Amino acid sequence: MSYRMAVDLGSCNTVAVVRRAGGEPRALLFDSSPLLPSATFVDGAGALHVGRDAERLMLTDPASFEPFPKRRVDEETVLLGERVLPVTALLAAVLRRVGTEAAHAGVRPGEPVVLTCPAAWGRSRRGVLRRAAEQAGLGDVDLVDEPVAAATYCLDVVGATRGATVIFDFGGGTFDVTVVRPEPGGPRTLGSGGLADLGGADVDAALVAHLARNVGAADPAAWDRLARPRGDADLRDRRTLWAEVRAAKEMLSRTAAAPVQVPGMPHAVHLTREELERVAGPLVDRAVAETVRTLRACGVGPGGLGAVLLVGGSSRLPLVASRLHAALGVAPTVPEQPELPVAYGALSTGDTAPAHPPETRPGPPTPADRGGGAQPHDTTTPAGRTSGAQPAQRPSIVIGPGVTIEGNVHLRGAGAPTWEDAGDEDEREDVPEERSRRAGRAAAGVLRQLMLLLRILVLMAIPLVIIAATNPRAREFLEGLLP
Repeated sequence: MSYRMAVDLGSCNTVAVVRRAGGEPRALLFDSSPLLPSATFVDGAGALHVGRDAERLMLTDPASFEPFPKRRVDEETVLLGERVLPVTALLAAVLRRVGTEAAHAGVRPGEPVVLTCPAAWGRSRRGVLRRAAEQAGLGDVDLVDEPVAAATYCLDVVGATRGATVIFDFGGGTFDVTVVRPEPGGPRTLGSGGLADLGGADVDAALVAHLARNVGAADPAAWDRLARPRGDADLRDRRTLWAEVRAAKEMLSRTAAAPVQVPGMPHAVHLTREELERVAGPLVDRAVAETVRTLRACGVGPGGLGAVLLVGGSSRLPLVASRLHAALGVAPTVPEQPELPVAYGALSTGDTAPAHPPETRPGPPTPADRGGGAQPHDTTTPAGRTSGAQPAQRPSIVIGPGVTIEGNVHLRGAGAPTWEDAGDEDEREDVPEERSRRAGRAAAGVLRQLMLLLRILVLMAIPLVIIAATNPRAREFLEGLLP
């Protein structure tokens, strides 16, 4: 019995969906969850661990842990502990775990596999993903742009809409927005934009900075060791703090307050929904502004927008739906599990995808590759089902969270730009900032490798010093070597 599999390798979590011929799609489970953390950990023997195993092993050696390997796609190597590993090895380890679970579900090697990637990725990044898939044993995979997959899911579940559809993908590492238009042959991509420096991890960082201003003032010494860890114990506590903040953020999408246990503090502190919205508001406003600019660049006016689909785990923030609703005048469609639509849509898109789809941006990175502004283009990507019939076992849909979530509707004046008042004066040049950030990461990687080399040289010199100190002849020999 033949299977088809689609994998959405995200910055924070990875999702895989399989479908047997003639059957309905279903998500693979990893430790009883459809979400596999994309984190990696290398142990003392050099073996790579992924997912929740990696997160747990991180407590033993934080320096050997990488929480977001997809964010390192532009780096050839990554330093984990004292080992320098190719970034393809980290991504392959995550995909290998997917392959293992797929085999348990009955998927045989050589079955067709569809892998998603950001629409702005060029030939180089897509090549990294292909090599990682080959190393993981998935073979020669088909690549599908994430917004096209999400649009296919939208057509499958919600049905065709009048006008264009916005795919608002607010993931853990990046923000991407794409405007598509349903057509008989599949979704036509009108344009895309995004911000490479905006994602759920940046909301977490803003919340940690907010705690620093409050908790840090109460106990500067305890906070200093979390902000500037000096050993493994401090690193473990720092990771624990960030995990606590992330859990509190997710809880605040359902409740008015959430506790945060700060390591080293005797009592938990509480974050409120109001604090979250105040801290995350400027970040969400950036995403909304980028969405408005992308629509304007595509020539889509207020009357030409038919639907807004929210995907990515960070889209769970109620503030996202309410501010988009206020800015665009269309109530967003929010899946119950916004991490899943891209993988489900990719499975349908892969039904008729070519074996080697053309690269959308070959050659050097474009401004969109670096997260700077909207890129209008017009491509039609074949999709599978576009009838609008809702297949079974799909994530449920909630319409209009800006209306149904009480006390969370922000109308004009709340800070997010609207369609009418977003102008050219609000444009920001993200390209130099991203170039600087990327150069800084590369320099830091080189410095880490030099420090590792220095450490090895010191370890090699220690036995020579000991021998010279205990053996006069050896000491005379070594002194003769010195100038």
